[in-house]
Amino acid sequence: MTRIYLDDDALRRAMAISGVHSEQDAVNLALRFFSTHAAAADFNHPFQARTAS
Repeated sequence: MTRIYLDDDALRRAMAISGVHSEQDAVNLALRFFSTHAAAADFNHPFQARTAS
């Protein structure tokens, strides 16, 4: 099991937009989406990593 801290608002929005019903499905969908689009596009990383404090 992997434990990560998530942005609850972003997670709820992603679940509502995607129609998935579990947090795990939302995270997996987002990871697949990002890895597919990041690999297909040649761009500088537009997102900044947020670290837990």
